Amino acid sequence: MEVVLLWLDDLDDALFSVALAWERLRRSVLQVGLASAISLAAAELSAIATAWSPALSGVAAVSVIAWLVGTLARALHDRDARRYFTAA
Repeated sequence: MEVVLLWLDDLDDALFSVALAWERLRRSVLQVGLASAISLAAAELSAIATAWSPALSGVAAVSVIAWLVGTLARALHDRDARRYFTAA
C-alpha cells in the first residue's frame, strides 16, 4: 500500500511540475495566437490570401485553447497549494 501512495505522490508532483512549466509558455502561446489572428484579418482584407484563412484561424483558436488549459491548470495548482498551506 505504501508503494502505491508513493507512486501517487510522484504522479502528483509530475502533474504540477508540468503545470508550472506551462506557466512560462503561456505568454508565447498567446503571442502566436495574436500574430495568427492579425494575419487572418490581413488575409481577409487583402482578398488574395484567403486560402490561408482556415489555417490561420485554426492556429489562433488552438493557441487560445492552449492558453486556457494552462490557466485552468495554474488555477488548480494554486487552489490545491492553498489547501495544503492553510491546513496547519
